[in-house]
Amino acid sequence: EMIEQSGWDCVSIDQQHGLGGYEAMVQCLISAQSSNMPALVRVAENDLGLVGRALDAGAQGVICPLITTVEDAEAFVQAVKFPPRGHRSWGPYRARLGHDGDYFTTANDWTIACPQIETKGALASLDEILALDGVDMVCVGPNDLSVALTGRLDIHAKEVEDAVTLILRKCREMSVMGLIFANDVDYAKPLVAAGWNVVAVGSDAGWFSKTAADVKREVTESGS
Repeated sequence: EMIEQSGWDCVSIDQQHGLGGYEAMVQCLISAQSSNMPALVRVAENDLGLVGRALDAGAQGVICPLITTVEDAEAFVQAVKFPPRGHRSWGPYRARLGHDGDYFTTANDWTIACPQIETKGALASLDEILALDGVDMVCVGPNDLSVALTGRLDIHAKEVEDAVTLILRKCREMSVMGLIFANDVDYAKPLVAAGWNVVAVGSDAGWFSKTAADVKREVTESGS
């Protein structure tokens, strides 16, 4: 709710590296819905049950980490979509709330399957992944991508910068939305200028830590 009040356009709820479990995810989705703010959930792994639970709880889309092949991406899309496109099981206990029309026949049109491009395999299969029916967005994780490409955490490495530029170009060519994570504002600004559709900047833990440090510094400086 506070993120929406601060003017952000959407929120991602992290079930891979985030602290909260299933109940916390549901509460975050309730808050997002009450604030009319779209919410994506990043699941811990490419799992039919985890994807379905996030969507049933009200996520508008799901981000899936560690995609390595086009077959991984296809399995993920099938987890997001109802038959005949996929294998999502019926049971949208919260997702149906406030939904106009028949949920089953319309959900596939607006639930977003967002594979993460953060491995060498996903980068090598980029064209095939972007061409999959149901992939409307991909997410770039520069940190893991840098480890995959260079063996170290270096998001400014040329290999990483070239890969990020390539992914954005391919997304535009294939009419697929591009989401990218930025560790901080300095990294985010050129990404916004480059035309990424969604730029996720930092995390709630990072925001809290930075603000706490800024307030402590300002108070200390004013009293010295």
